[in-house]
Amino acid sequence: MLYLERYKSKRYHAQIVPAGYLHARFLKKPFFSLISVEASMDVDKAKEVFDSLIGEWSANEGAISTEQDTRFQIIDRMLTDVLGWSREKINTEPHVESGYVDYLVNASGKPKLVVEAKRAETPLLNTKQENYRSYKLGGPALQSAVDGVKQAQRYCLDVAVPFAVLTTGFQWIGFWALRTDGVRPKDGQAFAFPTLQSISKNFSEFYDLFSREGVLNGLFRAYIQQAEGLSITQSDPLYRVLENKDIRLLSKSRMAADLDTVFRSFFGTMSGDNDPEMLAKCFVESKESREADISLQKIARNLISRIDVVESAEAKELQEHVRTAVDSQKGEFVLVIGNKGAGKSTFIDRFFRMVLDKRLRDQCIVIRIDVADSDGVLDGIADWLVSRMIHEVEQSLFQGRSPRYEELQGIFFSDYDRWRNGEHKPLYERDKAKFKEKFGDHIASLVASKPRVYLARILQDAVRSRKLMPCLIFDNTDHFPQPFQEAVFQFAQSIHREVLSFVVCPITDRTIWQLSKHGPMQSYETTSFYLPVPSTKEVLKKRVDFLKDKLEAEEKERKDYFLTKGIRLRLEDLHAFAVCIDELFVQSEYVSRTIGWLSNHDIRRGLNMAQRVITSPIVSMEELVKTYLSNGRLTIPRLKIRQALIFGEHSQYQEDANDYIVNVFSIYPESVTTPLLRLSVLRMLFDIHNQASDAENTYISVESIQDYFETCGIPRIATAKHLSKLLSYRLVESYDPTDQEIYESQRLRITHSGQIHQEFSLRDHVYMSSMAMTTGVRSVQCIEEIREINSRKMTKEDWKSVEKKFASYLLREDMALATIPNLENYAGQHALRSELGGAWGASS
Repeated sequence: MLYLERYKSKRYHAQIVPAGYLHARFLKKPFFSLISVEASMDVDKAKEVFDSLIGEWSANEGAISTEQDTRFQIIDRMLTDVLGWSREKINTEPHVESGYVDYLVNASGKPKLVVEAKRAETPLLNTKQENYRSYKLGGPALQSAVDGVKQAQRYCLDVAVPFAVLTTGFQWIGFWALRTDGVRPKDGQAFAFPTLQSISKNFSEFYDLFSREGVLNGLFRAYIQQAEGLSITQSDPLYRVLENKDIRLLSKSRMAADLDTVFRSFFGTMSGDNDPEMLAKCFVESKESREADISLQKIARNLISRIDVVESAEAKELQEHVRTAVDSQKGEFVLVIGNKGAGKSTFIDRFFRMVLDKRLRDQCIVIRIDVADSDGVLDGIADWLVSRMIHEVEQSLFQGRSPRYEELQGIFFSDYDRWRNGEHKPLYERDKAKFKEKFGDHIASLVASKPRVYLARILQDAVRSRKLMPCLIFDNTDHFPQPFQEAVFQFAQSIHREVLSFVVCPITDRTIWQLSKHGPMQSYETTSFYLPVPSTKEVLKKRVDFLKDKLEAEEKERKDYFLTKGIRLRLEDLHAFAVCIDELFVQSEYVSRTIGWLSNHDIRRGLNMAQRVITSPIVSMEELVKTYLSNGRLTIPRLKIRQALIFGEHSQYQEDANDYIVNVFSIYPESVTTPLLRLSVLRMLFDIHNQASDAENTYISVESIQDYFETCGIPRIATAKHLSKLLSYRLVESYDPTDQEIYESQRLRITHSGQIHQEFSLRDHVYMSSMAMTTGVRSVQCIEEIREINSRKMTKEDWKSVEKKFASYLLREDMALATIPNLENYAGQHALRSELGGAWGASS
């Protein structure tokens, strides 16, 4: 396999990868394993399907005679079941100028492949060779295929598709029908699979050439160019000023370690397992932020016709639904929607414990099932849910014990009454004790063999006999894949339909998109509430205030709250810690904004990031506490905060030790391109974001991004690879929130994290100098010059010199490896390079 890359100004580098090599290397995924496609099928699964069909096809070969037989029995199934093309995207016999195309295969809204079908007995090859190999398209081995090839080429010209397939079902030939590299199609190479057995022996190549993924990513070009003799390998060595071995882990003082415990207890947790009071009282009662507004628009536009915004302070809307459900004896199925880290679980727990009117609360039996405690096995989730719910219901109804006989008799009274007056009436009248014993055996057998029935009965009895409303909470389903989530949702719906109940499912906007687009949610009626995401600053302020209140109460009343948390610090140290936290995060707009944007307003990630800063040895919380206690002036240099954010507990930036900050100048040695590619992508998306009239238009397809940078001489696969990195670090996000990998029709937009990374690269000295020290570069001279500066005690001017040299290297490489057109659409790219040079005093 081969792909081309622009190198220097007039030369090209190309890399050949042996066919099948990347299949083994990347968990046996195809060559483009870093580029996933919606509804994709990996090569192993495709091979399993092919193996299940080949025997059937071979056995019926004699009966498959007409072209229609070939198409119906083999080609249709090969395209859809084996090669992963969507059936609804395949047009058969569409009329074009040259006639009727047998198959016009579409994806991403465009034609992608032309398939010309022939009768099974039609010979396509003039050779007895039965192995897969390439032949000259106009050569003697393919003379019998000439008419079919020309016919397919005409169709390709009509529909602007470069790649075509000629097949009898048993023989497959793939060729580049419309070439743009100066080679006449008939002089180029075509790939032939003479038999089904040759496909089986070389399935990875067959899959790369003809599958949906392979065609969308143009792998046929790589195969054909390799077959035509272009086989230049490329892997440039990259050099760093500081290797990982040069970056050391910084040690913490005893006080810093103890303060780390405090931070984890009060600021780093969202679970509430150890301190539900803290989480409930620290819940931020906020309005929608702008970012939450965009998410709400997206959900409203695509999923549901009506979404109520929860007024967090009183939760009146949700409370009214509980009241209605209790009074009218009509159940409700409620979705509490919020971004990850919005505090959905906390909101629900706080609502039922502290907000809901006591009279209503006394009429409810609240059962919370944390699905995250399950083993995540789809086949067993229903049984697990039944077992866990039975345990929780029994604990709640019977004060922690198992139900007694009389209580079970009441739960199963309809069965008892039928036995007493029906089938077992003689036994009841003759021997009531024996009757009761036998009925007890019946209940025991039913509970053991049909626990789902028992669960329904016990909930129905709670409603009927105890006049209680079951409030069933299915929490944390979004931790699992879509089929698992669907199974939990279906289970919750089945309980809701069978038992009068108030079912609550906290759910992320990603999950509601997923289930509403393809899952069971589109079949059921639900009531949805949207929970806005509070700012990191507000969350931290709440927790600081809570900490101060606890300290004051403990000081006055000598409570042992902090001792129960395992905290050994003196109260005055904790007072100082609270003040330092307030100064660092709450009073500093820069810090709270930086953390909020880097975390994309995900509260969990924001708190983790805040913990990373406050517990970093670079900040030296111990020194701050001592300064405060000695009545000194409490100042926290912004430089140290930025270093703590970027370095963490290390002496320098390490990407593999930082989940929030990515090196936007990094390149891959086996896929060398401009080191400004990631930053260029962010700038492109940033310009689109600023020009968009609404949230919908802030997204653009991966295919369009690849087209944009291909014009600059950057290979599509290289662009996709760097997009994958940006997506994994959340600098960009997909319109379909369930997407985790890159594919052509996927739509992306820049996030707040991506925007602040742009700021870092143009304004932040700590970020720029850190990247200069740790980025792999191709210039030995650049490395030696920076190392020479780094070898001495560096001054402020020395750091500026390092930044300038690094920025100059970036611009030189960019000029050599990319060509930015002088067009209006690329004005932002020119501006980016100008700003980068101006910011760091650099030139190319």
